Amino acid sequence: MKLHKLCANHEKLSPDPEHNYNFATLTETKTLGVSWKPNLDCFLIKVTVCLDSSYTKRDVLSTIAKIFDPVGLMAPVISKAKIFLQRLWRSKLEWNDLLPAEEYREWQQFLQSLENINNIEIPRRILVAFPEVIEIHGFADASERCYGAAVYCKSKNLKSETLVRLITSKSRVAPIKSLTIPRLELCAAVLLAKLVKRVVAALQLETSELYLWSDSMIVLAWLRKEPMDLKTFVQNRVAKIQEL
Repeated sequence: MKLHKLCANHEKLSPDPEHNYNFATLTETKTLGVSWKPNLDCFLIKVTVCLDSSYTKRDVLSTIAKIFDPVGLMAPVISKAKIFLQRLWRSKLEWNDLLPAEEYREWQQFLQSLENINNIEIPRRILVAFPEVIEIHGFADASERCYGAAVYCKSKNLKSETLVRLITSKSRVAPIKSLTIPRLELCAAVLLAKLVKRVVAALQLETSELYLWSDSMIVLAWLRKEPMDLKTFVQNRVAKIQEL
């Protein structure tokens, strides 16, 4: 297979290695649907916002689907939109029904703020130069409306230089059927366990330590017990975490 297109920010990989290559002139390029700035070595999330005088539930879903975030760096933004969509479901709006005045104003404000995503630059590099210590830290949390997990990489070298980078995150809207906060915290812990397992497998780094964090004392107590001693809902999720 012949390589037809190449974009790099290193001299040895530049398309024309025999001539000086000015990296400052490199424009944005796309890789797997994500914009990349070679000169700054950072990712960009691009969102096109169309403001209108009215919106339907179909328009809301369409906007959410357009936020392409394969790495999972925009989970907080997407969560807010999904919570809003869930409210529309609860109000039993049909797909082509116009949003009520209050919901219209809220969605309009969200769209206006969504444009700020285009200004965010996310560093691609996640490790400090010549790392000696690499740690993976995962955090799980929940509220009444949603729960989520985030995974960070912390690296340190012999010069005591330390770098902490967000690797990925994932969120879920709380189910319409009400759950207690401890159970939602447990769902977040399951989400984190799955996410960390995928991250470790994908990065293939020789990590020094792996930490999973939760501020729920109830969830931590459940995880110390045998699954068979717990109620079915909790039992299944505790068993899943312990298995992972």
